Amino acid sequence: MPKNHTGYRISVIDEDPLRARKEARELLAALAEADSTARLDLPGPGSPAGSDAKGGPSLETVGLLVSTGSLVAALVQVWLARIPQRTLVVKRPDGAVLRVTGKEAREDSNLVERFLADDDSDGTTAS
Repeated sequence: MPKNHTGYRISVIDEDPLRARKEARELLAALAEADSTARLDLPGPGSPAGSDAKGGPSLETVGLLVSTGSLVAALVQVWLARIPQRTLVVKRPDGAVLRVTGKEAREDSNLVERFLADDDSDGTTAS
């Protein structure tokens, strides 16, 4: 994430780089009206896009940078719930991270919204 960005980062994780970018662009299109500052945060050239620091399998990670709000959180939740096999990682400015699948989003319709609204946490990782 760029050092000067103070908002939220939403990462679309997929084994297929083209699919990850396509889905990130779809999510960005869904968020554009609610958050005019939303933008893609693509991995730089030569960077290990989603490689695991422990040498695990490499997944393509395409990020979106958003300023957020309840409408943005609701749109993310709706988008994610449509695709049960998709995983998103949401990172707040305080460093807290939520990793959520489409299946989990369907089961808990306000999970992402609550996570983004709870910006006063101690920075621990949520699951």
